[in-house]
Amino acid sequence: MLTAILKSKTIAAFVLSYLLGIGMLVFVLFKLPENGSINDLLFTHWAFGWVEKTSDFLPYLGIILISVTAVVSRLRIGETKQALGNRNVSMIAFVALIMVQPNALIRPDILSAMLLSTATFLLLLTTYKQESALSEIFHVGLLIGGASLFAGQSIFLIAVVLFSVLILRTGNWKEWAVLILGMVMVSVFLMMFTVWHENPFLSFQRVIQSSWSGSIETAHVNLGHMVLIPVVLMSFGGIINSLTVGNVAERNFALANIGCFVGVLFMVLILGLGWQNGIILAAFPLSVYVSKTLENIKRWWIADLILLALISAPFVSSLWQL
Repeated sequence: MLTAILKSKTIAAFVLSYLLGIGMLVFVLFKLPENGSINDLLFTHWAFGWVEKTSDFLPYLGIILISVTAVVSRLRIGETKQALGNRNVSMIAFVALIMVQPNALIRPDILSAMLLSTATFLLLLTTYKQESALSEIFHVGLLIGGASLFAGQSIFLIAVVLFSVLILRTGNWKEWAVLILGMVMVSVFLMMFTVWHENPFLSFQRVIQSSWSGSIETAHVNLGHMVLIPVVLMSFGGIINSLTVGNVAERNFALANIGCFVGVLFMVLILGLGWQNGIILAAFPLSVYVSKTLENIKRWWIADLILLALISAPFVSSLWQL
C-alpha cells in the first residue's frame, strides 16, 4: 500500500515522499559522530579550504547539497516523464542510496560533483527528439567541467556523455564540438581567476590536483549496505525490463543510464574514486531503476517490503555498523 500511495499523483504522495526524505537526512545528521572522520585532504581542496575553521558547518552544507540534488532529480521533462519512473519513489531511493553512508555528509566535494553530474544527465536526456539542442549540449559540457573541478575523476564522464549523445542525438558534429567547447570554457574561466596570482600556472595546477578525490577514510561496509545490496541487485531487473519490453525512448534512456553507471564503476576501479563515493555519484541512475523495478512488481506487499528495506537502510547504517 505504501508503494501505491507514493506512486499516485496526489498531494499526499508528494508530501509523504518529502517527509521520508527529510526524515532520513535529519536522523543521519543527528547520529553523525561529533568527531566524524573528516578527510584532511578536504582542507587542501581549492573550494573547501575555508571549512577548516568552520568544520561544524560541514554536515549542514552536505544536507543542503543533497536536498538540492534530490529536488533536481525529480525533474521530468518531455520523454523523461515516462522513461525515468515515478519521481516520488525515485527521490526516496536517491536519498537512501546516499545516506546509507553517514560520512557522505562531510564530503562536499563529492556531493557538489553529484549535483552537477545529476543535472548534466537530466539536461542531456531532455534533448531527446529535439531538432536543435546546441545550447543544451554546450551547458552539458560546462556542467561536466564544473563537476571535474570538485571531483577530478568526474572528467571521465565526458566519455559517458559522448556515448549518450551518440545514443540520444542524430550524430551532428556540431553537437560534439559545442560539448568539448563547453568543457574548454571551464578551463578558460578558471585561468581568468588564477592569472591574478603570483604564479598562475602553479595556481591552476593546484586547483586540478586538489580536486582529485580520495576515498572516504572509514570505507567499511555497514549493515545499511547489506540491506541495500538485494534492493540494488533487483533494480537491474528494471534495466532489463526497459531494454526488452520498453519503448524506443525507454531503451535509449536505459542505455544512457547504463553508460553512466559503467563510467562511475570505471572511476572507482581505475581512477581511485573510492567505492562509497561511487555510490554517491551513481545514485541517480540507480534510483531510477529501483523506482522502475518497484513499479513493475505486481504484488503490492513485495513492493512494500522492498521499499521499507530501502527506507530503513540509512537508519540501520547509523545505528549498527559491522
